[in-house]
Amino acid sequence: MTTTTQTKEAVLAVPEFDLDVSGWLRDTVFGTTWKTVFAVLLIIANILIIRSGFGAEPVGLSFDLAPKGVPTAIGSLILTLTSGPLLTIIVLVLWLVGAATVIYSASRHHWPGPTQWLKDSIYNGPFGALTTLALGVIIIFAIRGVLSWTIFGAEFRTDPDSVAVLRDTTPGAIWGIIGANKKLLAVGQYPSEVIWRIWASLGIVLGLAGLSVLAWNFGSPLKSIRKPLVWGWVASIFVILFLLRGTGADTGPMQGVSTIRWGGFLLTIVIAIIGIGASFPIGVLLALGRRSETRGVPVLWRWGAGLLLIYWGLGNWPDDAVTLNIPLIFHDPPVWTVTLSPVSYAALQAFILVGIFWAVGYYLQGNMIKTFSVVFIEAVRGVPLITVLFMANTLLPLFLPKDLDIDNLLRVIVGVILFSAAYMAENVRGGLQAIPRGQYEAAMAVGLSGAQSMRLIILPQALRLVIPAIVGLFIGLFKDTTLVSIVGMFDLLQMGKTVVAQPEWLGLQRETFAFAALIYWVFAFSMSRASQRLERKLGVGKY
Repeated sequence: MTTTTQTKEAVLAVPEFDLDVSGWLRDTVFGTTWKTVFAVLLIIANILIIRSGFGAEPVGLSFDLAPKGVPTAIGSLILTLTSGPLLTIIVLVLWLVGAATVIYSASRHHWPGPTQWLKDSIYNGPFGALTTLALGVIIIFAIRGVLSWTIFGAEFRTDPDSVAVLRDTTPGAIWGIIGANKKLLAVGQYPSEVIWRIWASLGIVLGLAGLSVLAWNFGSPLKSIRKPLVWGWVASIFVILFLLRGTGADTGPMQGVSTIRWGGFLLTIVIAIIGIGASFPIGVLLALGRRSETRGVPVLWRWGAGLLLIYWGLGNWPDDAVTLNIPLIFHDPPVWTVTLSPVSYAALQAFILVGIFWAVGYYLQGNMIKTFSVVFIEAVRGVPLITVLFMANTLLPLFLPKDLDIDNLLRVIVGVILFSAAYMAENVRGGLQAIPRGQYEAAMAVGLSGAQSMRLIILPQALRLVIPAIVGLFIGLFKDTTLVSIVGMFDLLQMGKTVVAQPEWLGLQRETFAFAALIYWVFAFSMSRASQRLERKLGVGKY
């Protein structure tokens, strides 16, 4: 019997470099005429951009970094690190290293984590790679230009006389306008001796915010203080308003400060926070009212006829002919004058009033809660915010007693609240409509009443679904506070216009408005990030 012994030798596998570069170029770059033309244009554009980067002029330096035109040690270091050739070479080297890494990984058919990201995001083809190179150079030099204007070549002196001497030779921004007018931009004409009340108000807000973050974290031991915190936030509004306004005394630590003297960022924050905080519950109630299925008033048109008869019975029957001026479009003159006899005018009154009541009864089943919600939401959403502000400033006093006089700030806040509440109601209504019918049935099955099921089951799910829309509305409302300048209030942006009008700071609009834009962006971005953090915690979009 013959035994055959086979020896197995371990052979080290050597990777084969089978990358067909010519075939790949032929298929992806030169496959069609348009691809070829586009590739040539991209190459030319990259050459021009890289050439411009190599020939870029040095950044401008301020007087402190280059006194009498001679750079200091720090100025020389800045010039070296921001030189055009150096930055361009760095971008080119990084781009070539990334391209070589992707090519090597493609030849080995092995894609580690970073290499896979480079292939998918940057080097996903010749067009993507060339576009990335061009954008990389453009972005680097854009950042270089921004730093040159805002920091390297900027002047930070706040003395108007020194600024006047250095103004013509300063290549960058003159931030002294912000430093010299920081009080006006922050609090307007609020008295300096009682600014501590603003700091106290800020401390209350920060304290409540810190406790809220801790209490509403999952697994927090401070869950028991959530309800007191809610009432604390409500009470803080009145406490802060009392601190800001004072007691009405002429002097002393609690001297009265009229809202006319509030301005700058303080006014922006007050309008935004009160508008956001008060519009949220009103918007939720309007959304629930619009979806109300409460049994309406039966035969509603009869109620309208009864009210009209009572009105006539009180001595308001028309006795004389009435002339109506009806506006018309494309008519010269654009008014149609109609004279109605007393009987005709009474018939018109009956037609309008009874018709409105009949329409409510027929289309909305006589549900007055739903009718009010629909009319309010559609009426407010049909006009711009500036119109609402004008109406709140001029028409709101007409609905109040003659002896009651309210200042412009309260009028504006009421207008902002009503406007934001209408949009909030539609966002919440969208969330309510997204809840499946089974959730309502499940709540009923466990014995919850309609109010309990809405408060404990339906509404929390609906609000969770529309968090992005709600926060987007709040961000828009925060930015729309700039419109209060139309009714004579000096918010941050309007105060910036006032600062620029000062003789010693004329012509510095870019610095002032860039600073205001930065403030708005920081707060809007913070709200956006907080919203994303809340969405991740609640799993919005996952299930």
